[in-house]
Amino acid sequence: MRNMLVLMLVTMLVLVGVTSARAQEEGTKIPVAHDQVISASPILWMFKWFNADYERQISPTTTWGVSGSYLPIGDCTYGRASVLVRYYPQRAALTGFYLGGQTGVYRIGDAHEHEVLYGAGIDIGHAWLLGSKRNIGVSVGFGVSRVFGGDLDGASFVIPSARLLNIGIAF
Repeated sequence: MRNMLVLMLVTMLVLVGVTSARAQEEGTKIPVAHDQVISASPILWMFKWFNADYERQISPTTTWGVSGSYLPIGDCTYGRASVLVRYYPQRAALTGFYLGGQTGVYRIGDAHEHEVLYGAGIDIGHAWLLGSKRNIGVSVGFGVSRVFGGDLDGASFVIPSARLLNIGIAF
């Protein structure tokens, strides 16, 4: 009787181990039914800094989009409008880890004069689609852009960008 109990216990442990190992093989996320997300950061709004992003799926791994931001800093202002492309290696665009590139125009100035520059950069982040219908988008990320042009006389500088917590709607 005791041998039978030990045999049953070992069999159950083996079956549980096999089931766990099989579940580990599935690394690709299930694609979502939505193909667009529009989002902004309510945290930045509290500081009167504004940003908005629109992202659209063009393949299971790739999205394109547009992004803009505006930051008043004392008497100066900073604005950005850019076009972006993001790659989701887990083959479930709009959700999961992403790596992207962007290019756009930047406006830096005050009430009397301003400078319009152009630039390009990269960003890295993570996006989630939450809720029972997976229609609430949440994302975080960080990037840098090298900016050229204007009165920089051939020089350039780097502007960091942060996506602290964008919240939006997937449709």
